Amino acid sequence: MATGMTRAYQLRDRMTEKDRLNTDYLYYSHATGELDKAYSALLRALEIFPRDAVFHNNLAHTLLALGQLTRAADVEDETARLQPSPLHFSSAAGANLNASRFKEAESWLALAEAAKFDSLNLRILRSRLAFIQGNRAALDQAFNREAPVPGLVIIFRERYEALQGHLGSSDRQLQVSKRSLDPGNISRALLLSALQNAEAGKAIQARNSEDEAFQSKLTQGQRMTLALSLARSGRTDEANRIADEVSQESPLDTIVQKYLVPTVRAAVKLQERDPEAAIELLRETVQYDLAYTQSFDYLYPAYIRGLAYLESGDGRSAAREFQKLIDNPGLCGEFITGALARLQLGRARRLMGDNASARKSYEEFLSIWKDADPDLPVYRQAKAEYAQLRK
Repeated sequence: MATGMTRAYQLRDRMTEKDRLNTDYLYYSHATGELDKAYSALLRALEIFPRDAVFHNNLAHTLLALGQLTRAADVEDETARLQPSPLHFSSAAGANLNASRFKEAESWLALAEAAKFDSLNLRILRSRLAFIQGNRAALDQAFNREAPVPGLVIIFRERYEALQGHLGSSDRQLQVSKRSLDPGNISRALLLSALQNAEAGKAIQARNSEDEAFQSKLTQGQRMTLALSLARSGRTDEANRIADEVSQESPLDTIVQKYLVPTVRAAVKLQERDPEAAIELLRETVQYDLAYTQSFDYLYPAYIRGLAYLESGDGRSAAREFQKLIDNPGLCGEFITGALARLQLGRARRLMGDNASARKSYEEFLSIWKDADPDLPVYRQAKAEYAQLRK
């Protein structure tokens, strides 16, 4: 695919202006990954073709990848108004959901239903919205509606269980899903399961899933998710090896160089008890913290940066990073770190000496994990810390 785009880019002077601008976008976005150049090409295209829905849609995708979620949602809204369709209505709903603009997302889903638009993406978005908002009744309704799509139901049940600290149930759901999902979706679910087990302190389970993932053919984004899981479970040499390989493969790629690789390397430095080096590695990722990468998203640079600040004793800076996850539920509300951010915020506040606020954060976390698996290391430690705070 990249080879074809490169060849087209080399021949772009023979094209019409519209095709040339589209080729520029595709080359920079998908061949080299230079998102700033892709963005510039799209701005130029929209100056000349202001009502072109394809250019609008591509601009929204580029803004999403750059972490400019609100602007991406605004552009998708305009695209859906320019060209009403199931595709553009679902894109508008999804972009607003990612930007945590839930009322706007609900509005687009309602408009789609009124227009009798239907697609798998629209169904997924209804489930995602119910899931993020913690609306169990709406989620069960969505699950019942999507019963003919068993893989979809299982994936959301697996994520919902993990978010509440039911990792044993989540792992069992994943095993069931292997019978009904295509290999690509299985690989992504397996990798995220490994990562969430690593975050919960279940290193053996994480490593088992990592070893299984090594046997699969993974995309570049999936390899980087594997690398992060390896780093978080203590397999730092393997994590560094994958990060080095991907960095060499994509030397110009904005997301690889400014988000994925620095986050993995910073996670390695955390394992090596070098939080200052982790913080330094993540300085340039700040403007991309909210990026939607199709690898590990969920504001992960901010989460690792927060852990590094905690380790270095800077509670105030750590609290600022964890608050980012809490303030962006549309991006972070579907993964275990969305809940763990509240625990980490409590630890940061305790480090600052603000025990009253720390207790509140611990209570929010323990409410979400009120019936979590009792053997989870991170859960046991959180309860012990909270008990100490109450004394």
